[in-house]
Amino acid sequence: PGLRRYFETYPYSCLEQKASRALGLRDAAAWATLQGEAAGYLDGDGLAGWFPPTPGSAPRGSDRLTAYLLAAAHEAGWAWPAATRDAMLGGLQAFVEGRIERRFDAPRADLDVRKLAALDALARHGRVQARWLGSIAWTPAAWPTSALLDAWGLYRRAEALPERAARLDELQRLVRSRLIAGGTTLKFSTEASDDWWWLMD
Repeated sequence: PGLRRYFETYPYSCLEQKASRALGLRDAAAWATLQGEAAGYLDGDGLAGWFPPTPGSAPRGSDRLTAYLLAAAHEAGWAWPAATRDAMLGGLQAFVEGRIERRFDAPRADLDVRKLAALDALARHGRVQARWLGSIAWTPAAWPTSALLDAWGLYRRAEALPERAARLDELQRLVRSRLIAGGTTLKFSTEASDDWWWLMD
């Protein structure tokens, strides 16, 4: 009830927040409205922005937001319109391949982490090629927990990736090593930053 109340009174209205609210409340009407609006948030490369782009402006959509929108809808069992979905997937593919670039302020270099999120979203739609992983340094112990989970999802779904079994084992071991249980709380600690990720029973 508390989580439902949080979403019901959520006052913000960017694309990520609209999508999170509709999915969190399982609000079919809000999702249908968003499906009709979503294409207007994409830039010329197919990447989504938090707000609709200004006509004639340079492409500034976010690979991270686009990956989230695709992954969250897939996880919820809901779908974007085919044309919107394919445009977003095309934008993520271009990002992973290095054909387009986005630069955002970040406290540390995060390109590999962003690519893993994009690859997980692509894998959910059967659109991953093994050669794309060549641009990512395999240093999972240094990744934040979110990246470990994205990589785990990628390797679970893309069965043709090289070293798949060994990498799944490594990722699972690292994720388990970051779980901290205490009372009714289950937390993720991450070796790569000072963040704490938590879930309540």
